[in-house]
Amino acid sequence: MIRTAILAALLAPAPAIAADMPNPMLSPAQASRDVALMRRAMETIHPGLYRYVPKAEVDAAFARLEAQAKQPISTLALHREIARTVAYIHCDHSKPELPDAIEKWRQTNASHLPLRFKLIEGRMIVVSGALPKGAEIIAINGRQVPQILSAVAPLVAYDGDTDQAITAKIADDSDLSGSDLDEYWPGLFGAPGQWDIAWKMPGEGADQRATLAPVSFAQWMQLAPPDAPFRSEFYNGITWRMAGKVARLRIDSFVNYRNPVAATPFLGGFFKAMKDAGTDHLILDLRANGGGSEDVSIALARHLFDAPFTWSKPVRYRAIRVGDLQRHISSWGDAVALFNPPEAAFTRTADGWYDRIPSGTDEANDDDSTIEHQPVPAGQRFTGRLTVLTGLRNGSGATRTIAWLKERRGATLVGEEGGGSAEGPTAGNIFLLTLPESGIKVRVPNAWNRTNIKSFTPRRGVAVDALVVPTLADFEAGHDRALEVARTLGQPAPVLDAAATLTSAFAGNWAGTLDYRDYGNDSRVTLPTLMTANGLSIAWTFDDGPGKTVRSAESWSFTPDGKSLVIKGGKTSENMAIAEFRRGANGSVTLVADGSGEENGRTVMVREILTRDGPVLRLTRMSRTVGQPFIMRHSYQLRPAA
Repeated sequence: MIRTAILAALLAPAPAIAADMPNPMLSPAQASRDVALMRRAMETIHPGLYRYVPKAEVDAAFARLEAQAKQPISTLALHREIARTVAYIHCDHSKPELPDAIEKWRQTNASHLPLRFKLIEGRMIVVSGALPKGAEIIAINGRQVPQILSAVAPLVAYDGDTDQAITAKIADDSDLSGSDLDEYWPGLFGAPGQWDIAWKMPGEGADQRATLAPVSFAQWMQLAPPDAPFRSEFYNGITWRMAGKVARLRIDSFVNYRNPVAATPFLGGFFKAMKDAGTDHLILDLRANGGGSEDVSIALARHLFDAPFTWSKPVRYRAIRVGDLQRHISSWGDAVALFNPPEAAFTRTADGWYDRIPSGTDEANDDDSTIEHQPVPAGQRFTGRLTVLTGLRNGSGATRTIAWLKERRGATLVGEEGGGSAEGPTAGNIFLLTLPESGIKVRVPNAWNRTNIKSFTPRRGVAVDALVVPTLADFEAGHDRALEVARTLGQPAPVLDAAATLTSAFAGNWAGTLDYRDYGNDSRVTLPTLMTANGLSIAWTFDDGPGKTVRSAESWSFTPDGKSLVIKGGKTSENMAIAEFRRGANGSVTLVADGSGEENGRTVMVREILTRDGPVLRLTRMSRTVGQPFIMRHSYQLRPAA
């Protein structure tokens, strides 16, 4: 019998802890003063404090934090609990930063994972570093990956109801010092002196163990990233490709304030090349873009819109004076303009807030998104078909741009719905509030940047027109399926006979493995498995140990309208909405179906992914609750039986 080695990891000695990482203890008086200052600042300044969560619930979250501060607490523990509190309000621009002493220590001292990873199909998959690319991490320092993800997720900031963004942020967050897992691990579990990792290649039976030395943040940044280089900027985050009449412009970041360039002429070169080539289809790839400077968004719109536009409604403030809080706050820009602006520059709203009056109509003023902007001359604009690739990393200005391109330009959106708010984020100038006792810094946005569009879905980003869910099959084969789908849009779509396509994918006798997660302790078990299919009737045979063979069966079918997948097994039957069903150019098949179920007495969201790519058939089921990423429940990986 093939079993995972997870129990060995659980029973192994605890890994060494880095003893020299700064982590001063705070007295109840010190911690309470910091918490009181943070609460006062957020209640005074933050324009989105009660935007997504009722005041009574926010007050309760602050009360929990205040109770924790009434006892001695370490700096890292306070940082962790502040992260939990500010994440609760669902504002992606609100999060804590570590004190300078700890941040500086992590730059050159080792406490980060020596690898980069990505969450795919509810698994932690290695992208680069000290383990083989494509390896699945099962446990770290004796903790199962589902337990780690469940602990980190409540500390991750996101906007509104876009908790799908957690999946991307846990693995890669350019706002913080690495991934959110790396950022919050010391506060959750202690700074590691070593990493004991249980891992295996998907579909293999036995786990392997690796003991790895941590790396510094500086070393971590040298590892190959899962999507785009860490902290890309506008000037160096652009990739350009052209094939026939189709062009692909990839912009990984709108950040244009560290090394600024004039955005409109900078983009003009790309659009001139498209015009000269007679391009009729632009694929704008924003999947790795988390936002940045509005001047880039406006410059992009100038090359795509055919009429004047006003990007934003008047910027709205909760307060234009912060009193003595100013001495604890740093930010970019002119301090007088930030903390003592003329009241005549604002109009007072009925509820006592402040709307900034637009400053003029100078179309060259890219810093003011509330004035009217003019498109570039017709000879420079792109007027052809526009497709935008979107992803989980979208937020802030990227999401606003996508919303504008969808509404004003009729862009077709392909990929996954990201984070952010189509209506506009709470952002403006981000005030960095330094808590004097601990040195922890808390980001507090001072304005609500409201997008000037006609329609949006409250609490959400922008829904996609064509969902493309990344799969392990895509990752292993190096397929960019979203790009492939984007390229074929507008062409006559072949009629997909759902039942026949699925029957063909299942056809034959199969052998491989079943990986499943034990709900009791989140450990993993791997069983040798056989599968036979008669049409859409499936029979399974599992080797569960010497003399213990287990059999089961289920059937798959589609509702008459073709919109739902029905899976029946034993006494159970479930109806799952088909989110994606495609046959690839190479004959591959991808099916994604969403539903709900029960797990350990809780109602959970459930996702089923089927992929058939060449000889490999994979069936994976994942589940999650609100505020958590999808985590694998079980996965079959099979090949044709000999």
